[in-house]
Amino acid sequence: MEKYQLTLSNLWKYIKEIYGDVEVAYLPPHGNNIRSTYGREYERSLRLADGLRRLGIAPGDRVATLDWNTIWHFDLYWAVPGMGAVLHPLNVRLAPEDLVYIINHAQDKALIYHRDFAPLVEKLKPHLKSVQLYIQISDGLGTATRDPEIEDVIKQGEPKPLPEIGEDTVATIGYTSGTTGKPKGAYFTHRALTLHTLVSAVAFAGFRGFARPECTEEQCAFMQLVPMFHVHGWGTPWTFALLGWRQIYPGRFDPNHTVKLIAEEGVKTMAGVPTMLYMLLTAPEFPKYAEKIKAVRPIFVVGGAALPKELAKKAAEAGFIPRVGYGMTETAPILTLGFFRPTEEIPKEVDRYYDLLTATGLPIPLVDLMVVDEGLRPVPRDGRSVGEIVVRAPWVTPEYLGDVEKTREAWRGGWFHTGDVAVWLPDGRVRIVDRAKDVIKSGGEWISSLQLEDLIMTHPAVAQVAVVGVPHEKWGERPVAVVVLKPGASATEQDIIKHLEKFVEAGKIPKWWLPDKIIFTTQLPLTGTGKIDKKVLREQYKEVLR
Repeated sequence: MEKYQLTLSNLWKYIKEIYGDVEVAYLPPHGNNIRSTYGREYERSLRLADGLRRLGIAPGDRVATLDWNTIWHFDLYWAVPGMGAVLHPLNVRLAPEDLVYIINHAQDKALIYHRDFAPLVEKLKPHLKSVQLYIQISDGLGTATRDPEIEDVIKQGEPKPLPEIGEDTVATIGYTSGTTGKPKGAYFTHRALTLHTLVSAVAFAGFRGFARPECTEEQCAFMQLVPMFHVHGWGTPWTFALLGWRQIYPGRFDPNHTVKLIAEEGVKTMAGVPTMLYMLLTAPEFPKYAEKIKAVRPIFVVGGAALPKELAKKAAEAGFIPRVGYGMTETAPILTLGFFRPTEEIPKEVDRYYDLLTATGLPIPLVDLMVVDEGLRPVPRDGRSVGEIVVRAPWVTPEYLGDVEKTREAWRGGWFHTGDVAVWLPDGRVRIVDRAKDVIKSGGEWISSLQLEDLIMTHPAVAQVAVVGVPHEKWGERPVAVVVLKPGASATEQDIIKHLEKFVEAGKIPKWWLPDKIIFTTQLPLTGTGKIDKKVLREQYKEVLR
């Protein structure tokens, strides 16, 4: 018998047949609204695939995107993998130097970009070795360069059926943020992403106490807040299409615009990093829509960083239903979600409830997860014994592109090593307590402490430096640099910041990486092996930004 292929294309055909009349809306802050349907976007995605083929994109070619959460990005999610090519969403927040490295390393043949990034793309072009085709998404605002416009590509294409492709065909690639060296590339097949979509749909539709809002299919609306350049937008563009929900794409994230859409469109579910949730709760326009939001009672799934208990409580008071998920770039991304077993009693005691709510959660189906010691032995499920989270799942990347050594290190012992340190709770939940590497997570984005330290060390007055992440109410964590000056040398906080700003201007680091504070000291604490003890520094300065 012929093996039926698990592909995104086959899911897309099903969605068109069953949910063809369900709305897909693009409602950006600038007001050029588009209200479409799955059926209409299905046809547009076929035309887009054919238009790209006519421009020279063939199966196996890699197509990079620099875009917000637009309806064109949604079409590209289906069209590019559907034609047998490889979708490569680029993180728009990376430094130009990292974008050049990633595009060249991935050997992207095409770059499709939003007009907002036209100046950036013009600066990148001379350094991009493999890109042969540039296409702009003008977003109804007019083109900013002479590159072809995506709507013209769609109009020139025909709605030809997508080709039959194998489920082991690579569908997407994505890169880590390069927190411990150069960014690493991970890839995902159609089979991996189809299984991830199916299991995610089961989770959102049926897990007790997780999603399953009180609404009919016609009323259920999902808003894509997670940037679509973050690990497939956490897979939700595909997942909520399969569920037949209305989908709303709000363009570039704007807190005031978002709270308005939640209230006026009756958004029932969304997802994002804790900073996004914080920004919604503190948006100047929030009081105007507070009562409507309480009536809607939207679910907000938090991932990308730990959900602080106080933020979860504030969200609940404001009418949101906070939930938690966990994953990473290499895992497509979902590994765990904060749901309850059918026979499990949901705690009535407030602190206990939020302890469970903000834990990393339980594995979703087909995820094999352990918390282990250095010998790959499971740690006791006592909530105290610390170990590393290791996983196996059909959607975990099998390797890093072109990096045998990093692949071997990540997959040692037959398990993927996440680098996240956690405890295992008696009920099977995991709670992340630290990171194996001293990266800083600010607003859901990674900041490399090592890279900042290297740049600060180039200042002629600096002898030693340690950069650590300290708690921040809005961003979760922000970098603070602790500096030891050379004997007889002098420098001020502003001197160090101005020194770093030179590297921002040179495109080596983004501006938001700049430390919030520079602290001068005469000696840095050391571990027994002579290394700087960052745990001591994090504890010592944990209140410095409050």
